[in-house]
Amino acid sequence: MAILPNFAAATFTPGAPINNPYFPLITGHVLSYMGEETDVDTGETTTERNDLFTTSATFEVRGVATTVIRDTVYEDDVIIEDTFDWYAQDTEGNVWYFGEIVINYEYDDAGNFIGVNHDGEWSADDSGNQPGWAMKASPEFGPAYYLEYAPGIAEDESIIAETGLHLETSFGEFDDVIKIIDSSALSTGIEYKYYAPGVGLITEAAVAPNGMTTSTVDLYRHGIVGQMDSDDSDDVTPALAKLKESKTIEDLAEIRDLDRADFAGTGTTKHVTVLGGSTDSADALGAYFIDEATGAISEGRILVADLADAASGTSVAVDVPDGQTLCLFLVRGADEIGVDLDQFTDGGLQLKNLLTGAPANVNDLFAPTVMDDAGNIVPIQPLSALGADDGTNLLNPAGSMQAIGPSSSAAGAGGIEIIGFEDRLNTSPEYDGDFNDAIVAVSDAPIAAETLNQLVREAGGAKSGGTNGDQPVSDTEDRLPAGDQIPDAGDEEAEGPADESLDGHVVSDTFQFADAALRVERFADFDIRRDDFRVDRDWVDFCDLDRVYDDHLDGADGYFDGVPDGVLKAGASLSADGFFFV
Repeated sequence: MAILPNFAAATFTPGAPINNPYFPLITGHVLSYMGEETDVDTGETTTERNDLFTTSATFEVRGVATTVIRDTVYEDDVIIEDTFDWYAQDTEGNVWYFGEIVINYEYDDAGNFIGVNHDGEWSADDSGNQPGWAMKASPEFGPAYYLEYAPGIAEDESIIAETGLHLETSFGEFDDVIKIIDSSALSTGIEYKYYAPGVGLITEAAVAPNGMTTSTVDLYRHGIVGQMDSDDSDDVTPALAKLKESKTIEDLAEIRDLDRADFAGTGTTKHVTVLGGSTDSADALGAYFIDEATGAISEGRILVADLADAASGTSVAVDVPDGQTLCLFLVRGADEIGVDLDQFTDGGLQLKNLLTGAPANVNDLFAPTVMDDAGNIVPIQPLSALGADDGTNLLNPAGSMQAIGPSSSAAGAGGIEIIGFEDRLNTSPEYDGDFNDAIVAVSDAPIAAETLNQLVREAGGAKSGGTNGDQPVSDTEDRLPAGDQIPDAGDEEAEGPADESLDGHVVSDTFQFADAALRVERFADFDIRRDDFRVDRDWVDFCDLDRVYDDHLDGADGYFDGVPDGVLKAGASLSADGFFFV
């Protein structure tokens, strides 16, 4: 029989770190685990992953200021469990477990969300409950002890089985590993858990009474939230046209933050315009407001329920109340969460601090939980654009940064804020960090057609392979669905000097190249497509240009027919040696 640790004899120092070698909980650290779970009856196997985020929040239980750990579980990036766990370390070095808030998300066989339950939730504050040991001060052999003690709800107990182990995992090799066996009077089967000094849990396996392994879990990532950049200047701004599929944006801590001041309102209207994007997910775009004085977050609404069906150039006008800041967010996998997002186009998404029950605030130390107007929790995790600082954003799960602010060379783009979203959490194995999954612009007035055309082209949303007479993408009746991109005409290759030279010479619909020699070797890369043409690889699609200023390389005027102002005639064709813009 397990012993109940003597909580009355334990002493705690307020603010003391949890630095037990086998259970270190370091503020800002995220441990990511992934594993497979097998149904004993059907043999069906599912893959799950979870993020263990040590927040800087505290919560008082039994008079002790505990450290709040947020443990979020996903299946195919759809949330299935969200818990807030409470831990504290006594002066002897024992780590105590004080309880947890639990949300279990339930879905039917078709994947539709049907509600939540709170099975396993308990608190040491409740009558009859007692805190237990999450980890003893030293890995000594002895009797089993309670990890959690809430009769009829949570009665897990642990025993140290082996010490001094050497273990090799996909994450690395570890020495001095200890093996702990967990069991419960409320369930059958046991769990083998392995802990390494300086890290904590590195792998575990659950075994049914018949000896069948029902689940395995392994550590695959260890990250730190909010590392400071070198000089806090945040002056690196990637070019919109450089956001390429699966081309990871590096050094996020040095990328310019999306400043709340840039989206603040004075009782005016902001125009949110879809520019493009490339993703395999049906994402939704939403918005809420942040009070500039208090940081309070308003209810949220869905602006575009499915960006995959939205045309490049689609614009939504949002009235921003005086003293408020507009914040955009992405909902990943709108077709996977089993919720009809169209019901929230007029509002109704309530963002809450689940620990306190208060409305969410931009200064909260973890991401909000989303409820509907009736107070029902829904499986929507808003991937927020604002609030980022030094490569992190505590408005997002596990503190991940989900949006950056790229720049544009388009004429008229001054004053237009561009947002590039990444729709996978940085803890997901599917994360690529290209920040081009959804690209939108925020402006104080509708974007002029000529500027919009250029922004859409830079965002990878321009037409490829149209016919003569195609209208610009800013024409409402002739826009591309978000995500369409100009296909590459060859294998990818590293950008050379000629590629880099393009950025500074593109102005609206007039394309100017400063050095003819740079272009000569690239003329063969032009690809003719039904009287239109585009430039290969990183170059711009020309099929929507209203005008092209030219100069034939060899001085002949054959296909320009001596046009004095250099405007290319509609019926012109390309010569073998190509042409060159000035």
